[in-house]
Amino acid sequence: MIKVILLGLIGLCSLYSCSGGNGSVTLPVDPPESETPTITIEKPKFVFGFKGQSRYSYCPSALKQDDGKVHLFFCGNSEGLIMVDHIYHIEIDPDGRQTAPKSVLQPGIAGTWDDHHTCDPCVIEGNFTWKNTGYKYAMFFLSNMYGVYYNEIGVAFSNDLAADNWEKFPTQIIKKTWQTDGDQLIGDGRMSWGVGQPSVVSLDGKGKLLLTYTVGDIGGTRIVWSEANFSNMENYVITPPQTIVQSGLKAIDNQSRDYTCNSEFAIDKKADKIVMIRPVQPMPSDYPTYLNSALEIDYMNLSDFMNQSGYWTPTYRITPEDTGYPRNHNATLLRDNFGYLQDWTQPTFYFTVSKATPEVYPSGSSHAEWTYHIWKSKVVKK
Repeated sequence: MIKVILLGLIGLCSLYSCSGGNGSVTLPVDPPESETPTITIEKPKFVFGFKGQSRYSYCPSALKQDDGKVHLFFCGNSEGLIMVDHIYHIEIDPDGRQTAPKSVLQPGIAGTWDDHHTCDPCVIEGNFTWKNTGYKYAMFFLSNMYGVYYNEIGVAFSNDLAADNWEKFPTQIIKKTWQTDGDQLIGDGRMSWGVGQPSVVSLDGKGKLLLTYTVGDIGGTRIVWSEANFSNMENYVITPPQTIVQSGLKAIDNQSRDYTCNSEFAIDKKADKIVMIRPVQPMPSDYPTYLNSALEIDYMNLSDFMNQSGYWTPTYRITPEDTGYPRNHNATLLRDNFGYLQDWTQPTFYFTVSKATPEVYPSGSSHAEWTYHIWKSKVVKK
């Protein structure tokens, strides 16, 4: 297990003096050596899961309110044993009480671009106008069409985080990266994953956003970013994507260079910091081979990020030794409604766990997916 130490100076310099009838003087005492805090995490706690129902819950997006309440959006299936993704919502009070989970965004009607899976929510507050109606919240999500492998990105709107339904924009806002119809073959019978797993933070508290998302195509797997303006959905703007800086990221061996995908971002504008929670590659070779065992929280200067410079510094790596589960994946940072962190050095995070072979295997009610549950923890200094 990797423990990352952040440098900090917390020692105090003490000076003692006295005067006496004998004229003796106490010399200054050398200051104690500087101490550096140990970075660790709180003991992870279970948050939500459709336990015993052959249903999954994963890919959380968590928004903390001023009163301490958390709005949690996540991906789940509505019917046991049927793997079709919906986006669900629950409210969590500071004392831990939760509302009943409800499906708030579902696949579209047959034949539309989003008629199969609807997943990977990321919700942001702003000022968005569509069809002469103003909306306070936008939900970005991944979806795809039945019968194809690739994914694309859409957006939906609401004026209430607890709404029963969100108004879905009818077309993709980010399409697959190739121009031909259908799936893109990349060799050995494999197909391109497409685009998805969006993460957004507000740049102005209104309609200007920093939009990041995963790309998987014949050019490889990567995260790209754009500046977007969704103030007017009749004429929204997204700048050409740029691959994010990946300098400083290490793979599971802590030696090899790593790449990025499926990550959540949050910022602290005053501190000029952007924080990322990401999966650590490669994935294990035993079932489920498509899930990572470890996650990592990293940070860099926001100005460097947007200038395509700088490097990531690790804060903490979350491993099976921390969580008690062999798979830890699809995570989010607890952010405010605009994607900002209350304390970028000690963020709270939500993540998904899963069991692995031999406890699960790909058949019937034994799939690993039925063990996808959402947990949370927090980075702390000791």
